Formats: sequence, structure tokens, C-alpha cells
Amino acid sequence: MSVAIRPAATSSEAVLRRTAEAHRRGVRRERLTVQAGIVTLGVGILLFWEFGIGLLVNPRYVSAPSAIAIRLAETLSEGTLLRHTQVTMLEAGAGYLIGVIVGLVGSFLLAFTRRGYEVLEPYLIWFYSIPKIALAPLFIMWFGLGLAPKVLLAALMVFFIVFMNTVAGVRAISPGLLEVSRIFGASKFALVGKVMFPAASPAIMAGIRVTFTRAMVGAILAEFIASTEGLGFMIVRASRQFDIATVFAGILVIAVVVMTVNAVIRAIESRLLPWHSAEVHG
Repeated sequence: MSVAIRPAATSSEAVLRRTAEAHRRGVRRERLTVQAGIVTLGVGILLFWEFGIGLLVNPRYVSAPSAIAIRLAETLSEGTLLRHTQVTMLEAGAGYLIGVIVGLVGSFLLAFTRRGYEVLEPYLIWFYSIPKIALAPLFIMWFGLGLAPKVLLAALMVFFIVFMNTVAGVRAISPGLLEVSRIFGASKFALVGKVMFPAASPAIMAGIRVTFTRAMVGAILAEFIASTEGLGFMIVRASRQFDIATVFAGILVIAVVVMTVNAVIRAIESRLLPWHSAEVHG
């Protein structure tokens, strides 16, 4: 009987292998097609920007990519671009870390007191609805032109998203799971570390992943209003001097920094939550 079944089993395995290999080839082809499309579109945009944008817009207000590249090289060699980038990264990075930590700690503290969250919720929503740029002049008047107002504004931009995402993730945990953990003697710390945090981790990582961009926005907004250094200061000063190449150079550096940090956060998420990152990014 085993002799009769084995060829069929072997044939089925071969079919499955061929199907899996065909699927992998299809995925590779699709990725190559997408990457080729991205490169082609990017090259087309750059060529049109370099040679054709002057037909639609006054060239005085739109600097060509070649001029932007030259200005990037000049500011890099002078050291000014690196200095301004370091200042903005420090402001945004500090605000990001503070906002993430305070958001996580605050959300888990309120997770144990549902009534406490319900009492605070209307005030949190009210404060969240305030445009953060409206707070920047106040922070600058209170704390001066130094690091503090930029870090505080960046932290506020991050805090609410992390806090709300984490609270939503924690409140979505099945009450039965928490009750069973308590029955088995889990302490509050064990409940947070071994049950609530892992269960809410997809929502937490979603908040952490998207908020560095907000931290950069907060820091740069504060630099726009009043600052003596940073990428926001560099862009505002250049725009007042009609130095469009420097304006675009600053914008390009901001985009590269944000994309790089987001890629690092996604890589960390892939290591910590491989199943979730596959769903989100795959």
C-alpha cells in the first residue's frame, strides 16, 4: 500500500514546490516592475523639472535640480548645512523621545482606571484640537529662543498620537484575557509587560512609526517663527533673500532625514513584530 501512495505524495510535493517557486518569481517580477516604475517616474520628473518647468512657472521661483545640487555641495563644504541639520535633528529627536515615553507611560497608567480616562478624555480632545502652531509663539515667549520651545512643541505633536493609539490598543484587549491573567496571579507590572503591552503593540508601533514626521514638523514650525539656527531657520532666511536653491536644498534634506528615520523605525518594527509588519508593509 505504501508503494502505491508514495508516487502520488511525491507528485503533490513537486506540484507544491513548483507553485511556490512560481509565486516567488511572480513576487520578484512585481517588485522589479514597481521599482522600475519608481525610477522611471523619478527620472522623468527630474528631467521635466530641469528643462521644462520654466515653461509653466517663472524660473526665478523654481530652482533647477542642478542648481539645488550645487547649493547642497556648497553648504555641505561650508559646514552650514550639517550644523543646521544637527540642530533640527536634536530638537526633533528629543521631542520625539519625550513624546513617545510620556505618551506610553500616561496611557498605561490610565489603562487601569477607565473612569480616570473618561474624566480626562474631553480635555485631551479639546487640547488636541488646538492647532499646535498657535502654541509656538507662547512657548517662545515663555522659554526664549533656545532649544526648549522647539523640543516642547515637537513633543506635543508626538504625545497625543502615541497616547491615543496606545489607549485604543489597550482598550481593545479582551477583558477576559486580563481577567484570566489576574486569576493566575499576574501583578500589575506583569499584566502590563506580559499581557497588555504585547497585545497592544501593533497599535503602539503604528503610533510610534508615524510620529517622527510630526516631531520634525513641530521643530521646524518653531524654527520658522523664531530661531537663529536649524533647517527651518535656514529655509526662512533663504526665502527672504529669494535664494530658492537653498530653500529647496533645505526641503530636500528634511525629506531625506524623515525617510531615513522612518526606514530605521520600520526595520525595528519588522524585528519586534514580524507578523504585523508583514501585514502593514507587505
